[in-house]
Amino acid sequence: MKNIFKIAILITVLSQSVEVNPLSTNNPIPSTTSKTSMTSIHWFRNGLRLHDNPPLLHAISSSERLLPLYVIDPSCPFAQTPDRKPTAIRANFVLESLTELNEKLVGMNSRLIVLKGDPATVLPAVAERLNATSLIYERESAAPVKESDRRVFAALTNKCQNVTIKGYDTHNLHPMERYASSCPGGVAPASYGSFCKLFAKMGTVDAVCETVSCVPPLPDGVDEVSDDFDGWGVPTLESLGYDGARVAKNDVKGVFKGGEDEALKRLTKMMSRKAWVAKFEKPKTSPNSLEPDTTGLSPYVKHGCLSPRKFYHELSKIYALYDKKHSLPPVSLHGQLLWREYNYLTGYTTPHFDKMLNNPVARQIPWDDDPTLLAAWKNSRTGYPFIDAIMTQLRETGWIHHLARHAAACFLTRGDLWQSWEKGAEVFERELIDADWSINNFNWQWLSCTAHFYQYFRCYSPVAFGKKTDPNGDYIRKWLPIFKKYPAKYIYEPWKAPLSVQRGTGVVIGVDYPKPIVDHTVVSKANMGRMKEAYDRHKLMQSQGNGQGARGNRSSADSGTSVSRKRRKTTK
Repeated sequence: MKNIFKIAILITVLSQSVEVNPLSTNNPIPSTTSKTSMTSIHWFRNGLRLHDNPPLLHAISSSERLLPLYVIDPSCPFAQTPDRKPTAIRANFVLESLTELNEKLVGMNSRLIVLKGDPATVLPAVAERLNATSLIYERESAAPVKESDRRVFAALTNKCQNVTIKGYDTHNLHPMERYASSCPGGVAPASYGSFCKLFAKMGTVDAVCETVSCVPPLPDGVDEVSDDFDGWGVPTLESLGYDGARVAKNDVKGVFKGGEDEALKRLTKMMSRKAWVAKFEKPKTSPNSLEPDTTGLSPYVKHGCLSPRKFYHELSKIYALYDKKHSLPPVSLHGQLLWREYNYLTGYTTPHFDKMLNNPVARQIPWDDDPTLLAAWKNSRTGYPFIDAIMTQLRETGWIHHLARHAAACFLTRGDLWQSWEKGAEVFERELIDADWSINNFNWQWLSCTAHFYQYFRCYSPVAFGKKTDPNGDYIRKWLPIFKKYPAKYIYEPWKAPLSVQRGTGVVIGVDYPKPIVDHTVVSKANMGRMKEAYDRHKLMQSQGNGQGARGNRSSADSGTSVSRKRRKTTK
């Protein structure tokens, strides 16, 4: 019976398996063969779940002994970009997810081995200690992670020549290389509409795999691994260098509890609102809702606590109940998952995607570099309460609505402060609980009109935009309690309140709260002029054939489609 169980699982997952040349820069060809491995290591990164986990199912089916392993690099834990250590909120989310995963494995007479160190050192040492014959993992498409993987696998194969490395492209609805192989020149489409056509050509999304219910025993020698690396348990935030005082205050949980159980609970609750799911349109949600009024599933999809395929298929069930009377991409919930795929593919096929220089889709814009302005924006000291409330919510919870992200990003870049989108992307990559390399960089390029969206004359107002959905300023009052007693008439522009009103509420502008750091009505118009100059310069360079950035076929006309004009964002 045990062998029958293994064969059944193997048939389920073969279509997603990938034999890896660890030093290759390209995705390999899917494997159609498998052999039993005496001792395997399943390297968890994303994919922190037991449901719909093909690489874990393969590890179970092909191993007599299995080591479930998670490696934390203490120099920059849980980061995609090596020098961007996330805040304690995201770290806490991952640690909660690891703790839950370990508890589930313990219930199957195994456990999650969590080791601290550089994966390029840890994995070869563990593989050698256990005499492992295979390493199985879920691939990531982010360039910094791919580069790290090449380094790790080179070290592993150098030390353990007999280890087979098998990667799975299961963090998306379809493998990135399958998309790319269908794109002219291996380059992602220039618009969302074109991507949707590509997605349709991929065929149906694979069905969800069975949930893991048993695992092979741990390998012999696990105790020696523990001795080698000073323990194997899930570490504390403090042991990873996070602020002990903040940890003691229990001030790091944000609004999202980590783990697969919470992900599935939220998914079930959302799917019970059938009409809401069917009619959902992302632009109609509120950037300043006091509680998240979108799905709230983005942290779980990002960290693999929720399978994107399960999410997709559960949505399909709801849509089937409403025939054609449901929302459609780009604004529907399916549309949000397709935005995620598109962002991933663009990041996957674009060199230097997280930079302006040498990035073939990025227009070269001469941004200013003023650390004082950047710090004011980051630390909620711009003098614009709506923007400062957004950035406060981000620091305190790790999450903000996608339109709030739009407003904050536009303010920092082309709207007001004229600072580089790279600076903002770095802040968001550290602060967001759902920070995702491809999505984050794509969106910052979009909002700064560096790439993907070119209608720079459409600018978010730090005053009028928030007023549309929250005229009373309740969102500002929640995140900036200093304004709790401020009259709604002045809460978005407190500097316009008479001095008597300012004194009466205890908030004197320039004393208790900063004056506006810039005059939006003035700088926004000036910045539109600067953008026009940058665009004109880009056109001239393109016509001369020596332009850097912004591939020639991605002109401003690309943004003129009906799809790209609509407000968009990945699932939040």
